[in-house]
Amino acid sequence: MLFVDDEPIVLMGLKRIFHHMAQKWDMLFASGAQEALALMAARPVDAIVTDLTMPGLDGTELLRRTLREHPDAVRVLLSGYSEEELLGRALAPAHQFFAKPCDERRLANALEEAMDARAYVTNSLVLEKIGLPLLPEVLRRIAFELDNDAPDIEEIAALVTADSALAEAVLELVDGTRLCAGRTLETPRQAVLALGIEIVQPAVLFLSLFSRFEAGGVRSYALPKLKAHCLRSAGIARAIALDMGLAGAAVDCAYSAALLHDTGKLLLDVLYASECQEIMEAVRADNRRVSEVEAEHLGLTHAQVGAYLLGLLGLPQPVVRAVARHHAHSPEQKGFHAEDAVYFANVLDHGLFVFNECYARPEPDPLRLAGIGGDERLGRWRKVVLGLGLGHAGVNRAGA
Repeated sequence: MLFVDDEPIVLMGLKRIFHHMAQKWDMLFASGAQEALALMAARPVDAIVTDLTMPGLDGTELLRRTLREHPDAVRVLLSGYSEEELLGRALAPAHQFFAKPCDERRLANALEEAMDARAYVTNSLVLEKIGLPLLPEVLRRIAFELDNDAPDIEEIAALVTADSALAEAVLELVDGTRLCAGRTLETPRQAVLALGIEIVQPAVLFLSLFSRFEAGGVRSYALPKLKAHCLRSAGIARAIALDMGLAGAAVDCAYSAALLHDTGKLLLDVLYASECQEIMEAVRADNRRVSEVEAEHLGLTHAQVGAYLLGLLGLPQPVVRAVARHHAHSPEQKGFHAEDAVYFANVLDHGLFVFNECYARPEPDPLRLAGIGGDERLGRWRKVVLGLGLGHAGVNRAGA
């Protein structure tokens, strides 16, 4: 872990803040960008936290150099500028951004969760390939607002409304996942308020990632159908979580994780284009599950890659864990949790809506099925899902 700041008093403060992590992290401190580059040239670092404004090489250029020379390092940017002052500045390719002075507990938690996310992808060659997708400025501004002690949903709604394409996409997302069934939403502001503080960032990230990869030309998957699967899964996961009596935060977590659960497929298609083509050919030829063939060919799955990216971007740890475990054969915890809702949402959507006859439809693991009370409850959820009206053009119901 490398911390960089040209102000000695700030470096002393960082040493004090993270003193309790000394047994877990090997920490280095640099008083400027050149010293930081020299330290990184001498030894690998897992993460770099740098100030934005420094004499000579600033934090922006330092993180650009870090991306080129040490692409697997987690990159965090600190700045004393206000959000308005940052507008128009070319920001570095940072995974996360914090305003100075930042809450030390938030920064420590963010770093710890980002480092935990690295554990999902242990292959260093893969880590070096997974860069930060080009994401819109509005996402950083939303994250900046959410970092406030009392984030303003009206301010976030204004940010979304100012981007006409995003505003339309958010309206479609809320409608497509039946988040406000029975209500007619006419404005982007209403859609953002319906999403709420906990869901708006994952929702905008989902829309931004699919928009980014649509422009980039993902080839292994029919993107509209993959996107529709994620949207339906989010609506299903929310319905399951509500049926199981989960608390509001857990319901939001289930919705967010289901929405983002297949984003790793987008990254893998870009990183391993030819391998993904081979994987999909094997899936279709042998009627197998995608994650099983991915593990054989790549040594990891899209669930792990998606969780890694979301962890780096600072999404809540329960969301990251649910994405990582949406194919897991056994529950991680006793009881019913958001990640269980995501697991069954994925199973149900693949079983109810057929968008490729050559894909093996996942069957629920017996242990997980027993944990919810067996086929009776699963059958009830099927009826609930069909009643939601989540079907998508070009996708047939199973058995229809």
